[in-house]
Amino acid sequence: METTMNILKSFRPLAAALLATAAIGAQAQTAASTPAPAAPVPALSIPQVVERLAARGYRDITEIELEDDGHYEVEARDGQGQRVELKVDGRSGELLAQQIKVKR
Repeated sequence: METTMNILKSFRPLAAALLATAAIGAQAQTAASTPAPAAPVPALSIPQVVERLAARGYRDITEIELEDDGHYEVEARDGQGQRVELKVDGRSGELLAQQIKVKR
């Protein structure tokens, strides 16, 4: 009987490790099955974004694309005729960034 008790005692660390591994696996599975949050939905449509940019003096908009984070990336010409890439907030229409495109 004493030998059986010693054997059972020696398995305690192994049992604890197995339980901990199972718990970690269950947490990982729960995290993996949780759907990712949806991308923000823009409040402004593409025509509204174009209209706001035109009011600011941008023209010749050749490309406008909605990004995963809810902002629009736009290729256009600024008031000086330079090709620019713009980043526009999809909800407010605020101009977040402007980069002059260099010809190659």
